[in-house]
Amino acid sequence: MNLVKNVHTMMKDMLTLQEKLAETEGKISRMKTTTDHEISELKKHVEFLKVENAALKNKTAVEEKEIMLLKENLENVSNTLNDMKVEVRYLSITVFGMNDDFKEIDVRFQELENSTKEIENEVRVNDKSNAATISDMEKRHLTLIDDLKNTTSSLQADIGEYETNQLKISATISSLELFRINQTLSKCDPKQKVAFTAGVTSASSTWNSGTLIFNRVILNVGNGYNPSTGVFTSPVAGTYVFYVTAVEYSKQFLRVDIVLNSVSKVRTMADNDAAYQTGTNMVVLNLQKGDSVWVRHVSGKGYWSDSVPATTFTGFLIG
Repeated sequence: MNLVKNVHTMMKDMLTLQEKLAETEGKISRMKTTTDHEISELKKHVEFLKVENAALKNKTAVEEKEIMLLKENLENVSNTLNDMKVEVRYLSITVFGMNDDFKEIDVRFQELENSTKEIENEVRVNDKSNAATISDMEKRHLTLIDDLKNTTSSLQADIGEYETNQLKISATISSLELFRINQTLSKCDPKQKVAFTAGVTSASSTWNSGTLIFNRVILNVGNGYNPSTGVFTSPVAGTYVFYVTAVEYSKQFLRVDIVLNSVSKVRTMADNDAAYQTGTNMVVLNLQKGDSVWVRHVSGKGYWSDSVPATTFTGFLIG
């Protein structure tokens, strides 16, 4: 009977042990799962740290190079200052003994030495500065570059406007001078006065063939010039002077001829090395009554002018 009880007790204990064993295995399984997850997260974190460490190493290498370059530049500045000090001392010795007017040089030398010491102190401070100082210097450098670009653009605009005004003035002076010559010469024969000046009042970037029509008539004594066709027809026989000024359009090559009855006599050329180049030419022709003279396209494209004409055509009778 006792044996049976003992067997039952042992079986009960075995069941209890099995339950505890199952519970322990469940805990072990959960712990293993949790541990595996933590190990996976740790591996990811380690990989992230490796990448971040590599990036920091690269950044550190770049900053070290920049610092080395800055040190070299500072050393060059220091060497330059030392050379300046030697030169200034030499100049000071050279002028020693001169009259009182040169005492100002000693004062300036002392000021230069003080400035040199300040610069040397600044160099020492800069030599110990960190990456933030380098960044600030780069920002200043970029600001200076932007200021320089803005100043350059402004100067280029002013130069362009100046060149345009010069062209206008040159064309106007040429026309007035030719008219003055014509007025002087025509006094020799008051019965025969023929003279004209005409200009173009707007620019064209596409004109590439035919007759250049000067639509603005400034003077037309004798009514020989027709602003609708751009052709001058001699009202009387005689010797005439013709003058043309042609301004090319913004670096577009331009050639035009002064033609007599469809025969080219002289040619003017405005090159395209720079914007708004001016070509001029003049010819003296013997005309019969009814002969025609005009300006004809040869090559290139477009022309430039303004409300005050820069591209002009002039002719007058001299005898």
